[in-house]
Formats: sequence, structure tokens, C-alpha cells
Amino acid sequence: QGYRRVWAGLRGLKLAFYRGPQEQEPLELLDLGELVAVQAEGGALVLRLRGQEVTMKMESWETQEMWRGFILTMAKMKLPRDLELLPGHIFQLLEALREERERRDSPVASVTPVVPSCFFEVTRAEAERLLEQSAGRGNLLLRPGGHGRGLAVTTRQERHGTALLRHYRVKREAQGYVIDVETPHRCSSLADVVQFFVRGSEGSLQPLEAEYSSHL
Repeated sequence: QGYRRVWAGLRGLKLAFYRGPQEQEPLELLDLGELVAVQAEGGALVLRLRGQEVTMKMESWETQEMWRGFILTMAKMKLPRDLELLPGHIFQLLEALREERERRDSPVASVTPVVPSCFFEVTRAEAERLLEQSAGRGNLLLRPGGHGRGLAVTTRQERHGTALLRHYRVKREAQGYVIDVETPHRCSSLADVVQFFVRGSEGSLQPLEAEYSSHL
């Protein structure tokens, strides 16, 4: 159906698509300032911009709803009232809104992605199943932390024919995020959290990718 697997990042009003998580130049950059509407249609998220329509396909309805929430929040600078999300997920959107307001108020605006495309609204057990079902398309994902607190990273690697699953807590702090490993590691953004694991594994860990199709 014309879909391509890509790495996506939301940077304020810029929605960027990349070939992979380490790419610097985007394949395509959408200006959400041109957004007319965003709707869930036929199991996908359809973005209608002035002169362009883009369809994004996610792994689950929850992930799709989170993307809809982030896109509308950044475009309108307020939280949509019709979101069907858990309180912990609403809190994440409010945090993203607060960070974006601070970024726009800053004399030198940063371009830190708000949410990587490997973020999925799944539980610990669902994350394990999703990575098993998605073998070959990525073996790392971000998800909400237990009991709606913070975030977590789930990874899956094959060692001598045995699946090795690991879960890491990611705590939100005033200056960014802290990964709960033997020596706690601080990151300025969620994209940096993902890159910490990609670099640390020398590329053997790769984020689970989203899909999208563009209709020009």
C-alpha cells in the first residue's frame, strides 16, 4: 500500500522522517504549521496539510492515539480534549507541552525530538510479545513505566538460540532523563535515551520502526 518503514521524530512543529535512528538528514520534513486536520481512518493516522496528505501506520491503536495527541498538542499548543488515553499518558503529553513552551520561550530554541517513533503504549508483557512478533524490524522500544510512573526501555536479543529480554527504568528529571543502569546515565531527550542503547550495543540493538505513506 505504498508504506515505507522509517524513523520519525517530532521537533516542535516539524515532523521528520529518517531512514534510520542515526541519520542526520531527514527523508521528509513536514511543517505542522500547515496542518489542517489529523484523523484516525482505517487503522491509520491521516495528516491533512495544505497541499499534502500523509498516512502514518502504527503497531497499535494506543500508539496511534499517542501520536495524534502529540501532533495536535504541538500544532495547537494545547491538550486535545477528545483523547482516549490513560492518566499517565496524558501526563506525558502535558510534560511535552511544558517543554515545548519553554523551548519556544528560549532565546535559542533547541530542536530536541519530543517523542521517538519507537514509543509504544504497551505493558511490560505486551512489549515482550511485540518485539517477538516484530523480529527483524527492531529489538528495542520505549514504553510507559509500571504503574504509570516514568518510562521504560524493553530490549530483546537472541543469544545461542535463546531470547534475552531486558527492561530498564527511565526517570524524568528537570534537565532530562536518567536511565537506571549500573552507572546511572543522564540524557537530554528521549531520542538520546534510545541512542544510548544503540551505541552501547554497537548497533545490535535497533529501535522498532514505525511505518508511513505519503500521498502528494
